[in-house]
Amino acid sequence: MTLQRASERDRSLIENLFNLYRNDLNAYCGDFPCLDAEGYFEKGIADELLPFGDGVETYIIREGEMRLGLIVVTDSSYALSGCDWRFQELYLIRPARGRGIASAAAKQLLKEKGGRWCLSVYKLNHPARRFWDRLIRENGTLIMQIPGEEGMTDLVFDTAVSKQPLP
Repeated sequence: MTLQRASERDRSLIENLFNLYRNDLNAYCGDFPCLDAEGYFEKGIADELLPFGDGVETYIIREGEMRLGLIVVTDSSYALSGCDWRFQELYLIRPARGRGIASAAAKQLLKEKGGRWCLSVYKLNHPARRFWDRLIRENGTLIMQIPGEEGMTDLVFDTAVSKQPLP
C-alpha cells in the first residue's frame, strides 16, 4: 500500500471515488438523496480537496498501479480545538476492504504527523466505528468522545505528545 498525494490530474478519480463514497454513506445518514443529471451526488468536490496549500491534504490509496481509495487529512485550522490534525475522509472501494489497507494508510499518516487527532463518524456506521476504535486503541490513546454534528460522534485521540492542550 502506498499513499500518493493527489494533484490536478486526479480530479476525475477524486470525483468518482467521492460519488461511490457518498453512495455508501447514504446507508448511515441519508444526506445524499438523489443524483444530478450527470449521475453524481455532488459534482465539484475535487475543488475542495485538491492541494491548494490551505490545510487540506488529499491522498490516493494505491496498491501497485491499482487505485483503491482516498484519504483526506486536514491541519488544525479544520480540526476541533486543541487538535493538530483531522481525518476528514477515508474511503476504499469494496474489493479492497477487509485487507488492512485502510488501516495501513491511516497508520502511515499517524506516524508521519503524530500529535493529537480528531475525526467524526456517523453513529449508525458501526463498521467505521469499529475500524476507528481499533485503530485508536492500537496506535494511541482516546482522549474524548463527544456528540458531533447531527448523527455524528467526534473522537479525539493522541498518538504522541500533542502540541496543543485541550480547552
